[in-house]
Amino acid sequence: MVLAACLLTMPAAAETVRAAGTGIGIAVVRLLAERYQQDHPGVRVVVPASVGTAGAVRGLAAGKVDVGILARPLKPGEVEGGVSLPICRTPLVFFVNAGRTDVGLSRRDLPALFGNTLPPLAGGEVRALLRPDSDAGFIRLLEIYPDLAPAVAAARDARGANLALTDQEAMDMVEASRSLVAFGAFAPLLAERRNLTAVPLDGVMPGVETLESGRYVHAVTLVLALPAKSSAEARAFADYARSPAVEPLLRANGCLPAAGR
Repeated sequence: MVLAACLLTMPAAAETVRAAGTGIGIAVVRLLAERYQQDHPGVRVVVPASVGTAGAVRGLAAGKVDVGILARPLKPGEVEGGVSLPICRTPLVFFVNAGRTDVGLSRRDLPALFGNTLPPLAGGEVRALLRPDSDAGFIRLLEIYPDLAPAVAAARDARGANLALTDQEAMDMVEASRSLVAFGAFAPLLAERRNLTAVPLDGVMPGVETLESGRYVHAVTLVLALPAKSSAEARAFADYARSPAVEPLLRANGCLPAAGR
């Protein structure tokens, strides 16, 4: 909250683009910003810690954010005249500490995982790390598997349940644990160089290749949003993030460039 407040009160500087939003996308956008600034030394792209999709929308509406980083397109009425620009799709995955090479899940395992009744695997027990009900990844999880809603709700109500408020906190907690399993976006695992690994689901390993081939279908779209009166610098950076020049960077960091950009 302190970081969000600092962002929303930070004065605009000439040739500065303020890009802020969801933890799913901040590391990827920071990499894009580093590359962009190398080719455009007169422009500074500032990407602070996560303020979430909701924080990005508020910042755009208030004129304090130049480029929003969202896990979904803008909704009607959120930012009058705002524009949503999809840049890539990244798999939504279960992930564990990279030291756990024995973990694989099937659809049938998920109720037991969230009910904390899954039998121990070769490397020991695994427990689900929960996220708030406003988390984009968990919203998508329950859209994919609506019958998991009672198990997830019961897990949230249980005393001592492990809960992470942000994507970065979730990754921190799983890195520090040999038993926690989290659900979230694949791109930050690579872009932040985390000591984490995605878990095969129903025998399919998540990744850009399996997402592109259609073998893995669970994904979230990373969107850049601009206000109606965006600066030339903000528009140029958003265009760069959607250009063929950055496709190798996106793919290398777990993000499949959006079709029809």
